[in-house]
Amino acid sequence: MWFKNARFYTVDLKEILPVLKDPTLTEEALEKAKFTPCQAQEVATIGFAPLFGPHTPYHFSTGPHFFFKLTEESKLLPSSVVKANLQELTDAKEIELKRQLKKSEKEALKAAVTNKLLAQAFATRRDFLIWCNTDKNIVGISVTSAKRAERALALLREAFSTFPAKLLTPRCLVDERITTWLTQNTLPEKFKYGSETTLKSKDEDGGVIRASKEDLTSEEIAVHLQAGKVATEIGLNFEDSIEFTLTQEIALKKIKLADIYVEKNLPKSGDDEIADAQAELVLQGELFEQLSDYLLEIFDCDRA
Repeated sequence: MWFKNARFYTVDLKEILPVLKDPTLTEEALEKAKFTPCQAQEVATIGFAPLFGPHTPYHFSTGPHFFFKLTEESKLLPSSVVKANLQELTDAKEIELKRQLKKSEKEALKAAVTNKLLAQAFATRRDFLIWCNTDKNIVGISVTSAKRAERALALLREAFSTFPAKLLTPRCLVDERITTWLTQNTLPEKFKYGSETTLKSKDEDGGVIRASKEDLTSEEIAVHLQAGKVATEIGLNFEDSIEFTLTQEIALKKIKLADIYVEKNLPKSGDDEIADAQAELVLQGELFEQLSDYLLEIFDCDRA
């Protein structure tokens, strides 16, 4: 169970700490906002799901680390399909009535068409993980989309009655700081350069350069920076343990644990799939605690 992306938030957990410290209360809280499949007329649903599959708990904890899983289901209903079916039905109705339909009649037809198609539509599901650290008061959600992250936080508030998470609030301009890392070759000591970056012009109509599998200290990258472009994403390696792309929102994309680090620190897979998944979460929790704490430090972020 690997995090591929992460958006971090600070959160004051003192009010819900008694619940988190009691496994029974935590399970009861999460079950209040559990996932249920889309009903016939529903477009999408989201909720907490058993972490390791059916008939397993909704959460896993180790020390200060807590892990949850959300399942999101949405129906595939392209607007073009709705439009085509609505047009066909509208044409037939107007021929029958020998007049054009009123606006209210068209709206009623559209609702009927949408409801009919929703009942027949295919549904897709996606899972994403949540990591919560009670020592550092940080929560990480395995998405890149701010909208999906906010949806997850809303579910946490529903489950625990309160979950006062806040966006990271750096006391610096993140894009300017990571640009300085490149222009002055002055990475923070725990980082090494990765091999990709995104450079954008300061002008709204300016170009965007996306470099992949490149030496970020090369002359080619330097030329674009000297021309006034700003780095909005940068590939990094944290202490030879975890590789990722850092965005100007202090979010992580394309997370990958270093193979050597995994071989050294993760027990070999056995016959117990749940135990293997738990071991993966333990390793990631320890890394996220160190990495998120370091990110808050180097970007001068407020803490909960």
